Amino acid sequence: MSNPAFKRKEGMAVGTKLWGDTQMNMVSRHQLLGAIADNVTEISREITKTTVGTIPAYAGFEGELQGTISIVIDTFLQHAQGTRKDLNPELIANARRRAHQGFDGGAMTQSWRVVNRGMWNWLTTQCPVDFDARGDGLVLWNDFLDLSERYVGAVTDAFFEAQSELKAGELVSRRSAMDALLEGRSPDQTSKTLHALGIRSDRIFLAACSFTGQNPANLAESPFVLEPVLRDLQAHRRRLPWTVFRGMLIVCLPDDMHSRESLKQLPDRLSQAMNVGISRPSPATFSLDTPLRQATLALLGAGGAERVVDFDSLSLVQIAALQADLQPGDVPPKIEAFLAQDVKMNHEWVETARALTKSQGNVAQAAQKLHVHTNTIYYRIAAVREFCDLDLRSLNLLADIQFLLACKDFGTYH
Repeated sequence: MSNPAFKRKEGMAVGTKLWGDTQMNMVSRHQLLGAIADNVTEISREITKTTVGTIPAYAGFEGELQGTISIVIDTFLQHAQGTRKDLNPELIANARRRAHQGFDGGAMTQSWRVVNRGMWNWLTTQCPVDFDARGDGLVLWNDFLDLSERYVGAVTDAFFEAQSELKAGELVSRRSAMDALLEGRSPDQTSKTLHALGIRSDRIFLAACSFTGQNPANLAESPFVLEPVLRDLQAHRRRLPWTVFRGMLIVCLPDDMHSRESLKQLPDRLSQAMNVGISRPSPATFSLDTPLRQATLALLGAGGAERVVDFDSLSLVQIAALQADLQPGDVPPKIEAFLAQDVKMNHEWVETARALTKSQGNVAQAAQKLHVHTNTIYYRIAAVREFCDLDLRSLNLLADIQFLLACKDFGTYH
């Protein structure tokens, strides 16, 4: 594409030779830009075809994509001709539009690499003379790459900024939907909302999480502290609905194998300050009132050795103990005396009461559980009767002792 009129003539003076090369370069660059300008439609069409074939995410967006590539080429021409200095806001806006269309950031970045490769293929095929050792093509190509790098940085920032805004808005919306469910919705509304939040399972359960020794209000103010537990619960790249409700992190999980596996591994991954309570599975068509109450009670029972407590693992006595707040005057003096003497007896009396409770009062089975002789159990029963006038063979008494011990374990009686 060199202009013969500007070729050097034999015998030219050195000064003339230099002037001739400069003019040739100027004409060559001008002609190369002109060739690009005359073929914008052809170039953009070819690059669009390659892009769609390389990046499946762009299938169905061919018309819009070709228009964007044409803008890229026109913008480069403006920069190369010196008529534009600033970045084209239309390309920045296009990146934000891609985010709203649900494109992946990697796909968008890759598309710029395809554009670069397509431009190179067209230029070196259609304008080979300008890409020889003396041509202006490589200089112009380097200009294109420098400009492309500027745009890739700018549009990537715009894309992820828009994506973050979308995610933040979606998170607020999802949390608001969960808040509404936890505050009480009819069964049909619960089912529709859970489906909209991505829960397709027929049965669900709730996990209530909290930090010990931390002001619950801080959870809402510092949600980043929740990220580790959310990441572990949302195994297999699921997006589970969650919110911070009454000072607890509440996560809704489908009742499936993945959820159970995540919960099974959770104790080994939790920070020492985190406790979790899990509700029973519940139909997704029911109100969340019951699973919320169950998860909250299970959370109250978590702590110490068991930091993840499943409501299903709690006995009715333990459930009652979690909801009771006993006062000192509520406990019969004889049972208080029993507990005080048990400390002096190295907790043998309480161990015997627990074993008899599990054995429904059967002395032989209780002895077997404690790995002692049957006569030892009879001896302890007699000692308790003599000291505080209580009969450890009474199932009602055993139930009261179990209830009181559960209250002490859960901190509802001191």
